[in-house]
Amino acid sequence: MELSSLIFGKVTLSQEKHTEATKFAIVAEGGGQKGIFTAGVLDAFLDAEFWPFHLKVGVSAGAQNLAAYSARARQYARRAIQQLTTTQPFFKPSKFFTGGNVIDLDWYFHQVRHDEKNRFPTAAENLDKTANFYAVATNVDTLEPHYLHTWYDNMFEHLKASSAIPFLYRPGVEVEGLRLMDGGVSDPLPVKWAYEQGAKRILLIRTMEADDDGRMPIMERLKPIMRRVRQSPKMFDMYLHHQRCYAEALDFINNPPEDVEILQIAPRGTLQSMVLGSSAHVLQYDYLVGKREGKRFLRQWQQQLRQRA
Repeated sequence: MELSSLIFGKVTLSQEKHTEATKFAIVAEGGGQKGIFTAGVLDAFLDAEFWPFHLKVGVSAGAQNLAAYSARARQYARRAIQQLTTTQPFFKPSKFFTGGNVIDLDWYFHQVRHDEKNRFPTAAENLDKTANFYAVATNVDTLEPHYLHTWYDNMFEHLKASSAIPFLYRPGVEVEGLRLMDGGVSDPLPVKWAYEQGAKRILLIRTMEADDDGRMPIMERLKPIMRRVRQSPKMFDMYLHHQRCYAEALDFINNPPEDVEILQIAPRGTLQSMVLGSSAHVLQYDYLVGKREGKRFLRQWQQQLRQRA
């Protein structure tokens, strides 16, 4: 991946006159277990003590990854994905047909809050308000996005809301009187929102290839029969809404305003991991792919800094 493939903005790193006032944001896409790629990228950043970001915005698994990054918790996101999401208590596909929860977020967040082996570091100094970290969630009733300012006091509630995949975790999550679900439904790539907060440089970490349009092949194949299945009309409407939001985000990324620079780290091929149901071995492979791409980005970043000096 050449540096040019990482740049979608109208201004490149080598052309821009860098100033400390340039607000730098990082945005992390969701994708369930595919987020192991993002875990690798961010661990490469942590290993290099690379944390120049003024704003952090994550969706679903991307939000969980950025929480670990914000807390400087090396290897934590990888362990959580590999050890918790591959177990039977978390993923129960048969529940889809019996009206239960396919993913047990209640169990998952109990583990990350209370289990000694899997507990997330939540000391105030690790993740406070000044981290300027936001988790994206979707209003169940209106399908509008909500950008939740997240720190150690509210982290578990916000991350659970951002990760509540519709129809796989049916209750949604109540936050301040609102019922929320997975942020990917309403703003899967919140680059435009980061720009609206004043970011002039944005690094987007994808879990899909750079040219992916966000379409889900299985949903496309099921279009002719979706309306015949119980609850499928609402599911299909959410999918169409997600598609519209994804297309709008890609249009902004590919045609950004003149005053913003958008960088992107994305898998160079399809990841081996799936959204759910991946083995620990496959997840480890994609983690290393992500770590390699994170290191590649850092080498290119340093090269550009030397050229500017």
